[in-house]
Amino acid sequence: MAPRSKKRRLGKGAKCSVLLKNLRPSAIVAATFVNYQARDRLDDLVVIGQEVKSRGGKTFDAILFRSDTVPDETLWCASRWAVVTQEGDPSEFFDQATPAALEPGGVPAAAGAGNDVEIDTTVFNASNQAEDIALVRNMGFDVDDDNEPAEENIPTNGETGATDTEGLYAFQRWGWSGIDQRRTTTSSDQQAGFHNEWSPKGKSWLDIFLHLFPLVWMKNVLLKKTSDALKDDGQDELTFGELLRYIGLWLLMATCSGWTHDDYWSPEPFDEKHRPCPYNFRAYMSRSRFEAITRELRFTDKDAPPYLDKFWEVRQMIKEWNANMVAVFIVSWAICLDESMSIWFNRWTCPGWVFCPRKPHPFGNEYHTACCALSGIMFVIELVEGKDRPKEMAPPEFENLGKTVGLLLRMLKSVFHTGRYVILDSGFCVLKALIELKKLGVYACALIKKRRYWPTLVPGDAMERRFASKNVGDVDAIEGISDGVNYTLWGMKEPDYVMRMMATGGPLSADDSCRTTTRRVNESTVTFQYTRPYDWHFRYRHAVDDHNNNRHALPSLEDTWRTTRWPVRVFTFLLALTEVNTWLVLRVFVFIGARAGSLPKYHEFRRRLAWQFIDNKYLHAQPVAAAQPYFAHIGDHTMQTLPPKAREYRNQNWVCDAKQTHQQYTCSVPGCKKKVRTYCVCTPGAWLCTDHMIQHAVEEALKANAQN
Repeated sequence: MAPRSKKRRLGKGAKCSVLLKNLRPSAIVAATFVNYQARDRLDDLVVIGQEVKSRGGKTFDAILFRSDTVPDETLWCASRWAVVTQEGDPSEFFDQATPAALEPGGVPAAAGAGNDVEIDTTVFNASNQAEDIALVRNMGFDVDDDNEPAEENIPTNGETGATDTEGLYAFQRWGWSGIDQRRTTTSSDQQAGFHNEWSPKGKSWLDIFLHLFPLVWMKNVLLKKTSDALKDDGQDELTFGELLRYIGLWLLMATCSGWTHDDYWSPEPFDEKHRPCPYNFRAYMSRSRFEAITRELRFTDKDAPPYLDKFWEVRQMIKEWNANMVAVFIVSWAICLDESMSIWFNRWTCPGWVFCPRKPHPFGNEYHTACCALSGIMFVIELVEGKDRPKEMAPPEFENLGKTVGLLLRMLKSVFHTGRYVILDSGFCVLKALIELKKLGVYACALIKKRRYWPTLVPGDAMERRFASKNVGDVDAIEGISDGVNYTLWGMKEPDYVMRMMATGGPLSADDSCRTTTRRVNESTVTFQYTRPYDWHFRYRHAVDDHNNNRHALPSLEDTWRTTRWPVRVFTFLLALTEVNTWLVLRVFVFIGARAGSLPKYHEFRRRLAWQFIDNKYLHAQPVAAAQPYFAHIGDHTMQTLPPKAREYRNQNWVCDAKQTHQQYTCSVPGCKKKVRTYCVCTPGAWLCTDHMIQHAVEEALKANAQN
């Protein structure tokens, strides 16, 4: 056996290499190396000294560097992260047995300056109390406490108030006309389903999962780029079957709790008394291979922009997840829109980090999410970027109409002109947003809450006076017109308040489907039936919360898959969303009727799904070719490759007299310069790259939905 090489020693003048993510000050590193990735290093570091630094109540040795790449700056990292590539003068070696030199005066260096300041741990004890919210906000962190009015509801100087004696605006009147505005455009209620008559019946659970996950991105980006990174690191190529097995091992670990990775790869034989870890993965994947894949995961094939964009590694992944759900899933007539949280406790490594005190898991990334209210399946998400959104980027679509208006239009773009009905909580009670949605064929109802002011065009005090003499359970309405669009303000008398909602559709009447409820009034009980807007609100408002509760139920995938790479957390978030969606598909479309009682509990479902990932059919198949976009819901809108020597499509035939056998052409979309050999079968002769093929197919899907 060859002798092990001697470890190079640290000392002044030594040349070192350090991962950029471990190099400090992080603000200077981020400004110099825009959009660096987790495995990027700086290799021209020269050691100039050693100090003791303190962070989070711990003291450690730090190595100070100079670098020609970052002149006039002193960089540093914890000594354990410094990789010595060339030793310096032996007389300058640091003493490995004693702590490094202190700052002048014998005082340890101050705890991380600038962006390296640790979060006070008291922050994580904060709850939905005014004092806690103020504490977190005073520390400079973003807070979404749902107590501030939407910007569209802040009165302007020229805004006029109510004008008549009843306290209403001039264009409002009491009473409901009896016309359900939604029924004027749609006569039936769409049920949840899948495009192109795809059915989950008879499919494996893995096939259902892969139908709901962006398979094109998974094969062409995640698999390819991760495999390339592994090969660059001297590892074997990653196959599609092995990638699925890797994910399956994580899912299986997420059915247990309390075990370390060492336990899952333990060489010791199973002993129910002393080694009770239920699984051993040594027969499925080596520990080193598992960790290599984890280390080299890549989520985009896009080049980093020239400006700082902390989200660039995950934008493509989120976009493809949304596009896939539009392509495969038909949402029912009722939609619930709310927020979801992805847990992350390190503020400095998490762009868009926010404290959302009303949520059970209040720290991390906030996503606006929408679920099919009847099936519970989540079909669109939008990451809240907040202050971290690059100023160089164009404003989000529809943002010119207002922040809340733009958000709702972006989230519901896939159901424009379909007559869908959206249930919203009080955070979205902006009448202008509901008006704009109605112009685009989407109806909505939002709970009204006073935040310093009543929402614009809501005469809240007049409604209070109107209901003062009414009995519990009584309802009334105000009808009005804004920007040429009819809207309604509903009111229902509760024992100690008036429950108000704004809507652009729905009837203020009950039918046989509406539930009966009771209220305690003084010493008696009042029983009444909800009218449909209130019945729909109470019936469907929890769809997003129920989805979140399934995803967060311990042991959870996000809690099990611990990572210091934030893009990996976004990946696990999307995996967890799809896992819940798969279980809901089984509940709604497969385990029905006589089979309803056979639906496995959620964690049992995950265990069985995990084994389908681990023992998947792709492991012994031929190498997976690059995937083509799947948009079967609109028939023949699929990507095809040109025949050899094809030059143009004429008279329903290809003219094949090009100079090159595999001649390439510029994508036909203006401004795109990609060279391709692909086209959509609906328009032969119009060259389309993968990105614009996806855009083309999604646009066709929207048109098809509008026609339906």
